[in-house]
Amino acid sequence: MEEMNQLFQAAQPEIATFTIYQMGRAANALVFIGSILAIWLSFRMALQVRDRADSNVGTKILSSLFGILVVYGTYIAWTINQGLITGTYQTLELVKENLENAGMEVGPATLGFLDYYSNLSEPMAYPGIAGSIFLLVVLVIILGSIWGPKNNS
Repeated sequence: MEEMNQLFQAAQPEIATFTIYQMGRAANALVFIGSILAIWLSFRMALQVRDRADSNVGTKILSSLFGILVVYGTYIAWTINQGLITGTYQTLELVKENLENAGMEVGPATLGFLDYYSNLSEPMAYPGIAGSIFLLVVLVIILGSIWGPKNNS
């Protein structure tokens, strides 16, 4: 019974780390949905400014600022998501090291996580190449819609 209790206690850091990770993933899913809705609103605003005949420079500047802030906020949110993965990776590495020092092993889920996310073991200051390119394209579409020449054919 004592050995079972010791194994249970040794597994607690892994369980807690994955629990916190899953809560963070749920929060990130909501942030992602909010980001997509904000990007959609920016697109709608840009097209409305473009299509209206009474749009002035002030309206274009405010709409551009809104679009830039939406893209920047999304950039920050997606970078934080990378931080969640990196933090979980580093915590599980520490748990693995401590358990190995105590003569125990981590579970297969931890080994799989560490193997899969080994490229994110160090913190990143951007949301990855694909996310960055996507946000750059979004920004170009927003600003191009507002400031680009109209084709009135």
